[in-house]
Amino acid sequence: MRAPPSRRPCCRAITIGRIQPSQTMTKEKPDANSRSARLPSSLLPAESIPAALLKLFEKAMNERGWKLATEGFWSESPYNSGHVAYYVMQHASGAWLLKSSERNAELDDVTEEDVEAGALNDDQIQAMWGKTLEQAQAESYEEIVAAWIKPPKSVTIKDAAKVLYEFIAASGGKAVDEPDDDGLLAD
Repeated sequence: MRAPPSRRPCCRAITIGRIQPSQTMTKEKPDANSRSARLPSSLLPAESIPAALLKLFEKAMNERGWKLATEGFWSESPYNSGHVAYYVMQHASGAWLLKSSERNAELDDVTEEDVEAGALNDDQIQAMWGKTLEQAQAESYEEIVAAWIKPPKSVTIKDAAKVLYEFIAASGGKAVDEPDDDGLLAD
């Protein structure tokens, strides 16, 4: 089983505008709107989002309103693959967020009978280490992978999903090789 996704740099930020002189720091307690107001319109991978802003965005991880952009299987090699789903949501600050949810696909077709019979391969045994089959199959890793700070007001949820997903995929993130038929980007 793979370790939880790390915050390894996979992408670089793309700036879409410039900071205006009026966008300076205030002495008021900053919120997501004031923090993002200091940034130009940008597509940012998670590791480039200012820590205080990322912390505010991460509070939205379990909120309702996330819409499935795309999901399916990804593969970098026969030894490094899995299932990933990307969700998009507009944050209260106006920024569009892209969240990934990854799970280990090694256990997709495994049953309790397979476990009891000892009919598991090494990858499946490793994925279950210290857990029941039900716990291991339910385990997933979620994180904010990108944000579109100060997007144009005309951007729709489908536009945001497309731009953010293509940004992550083109920048070395996990691209879905075998997409499912669901999501905003399903054609």
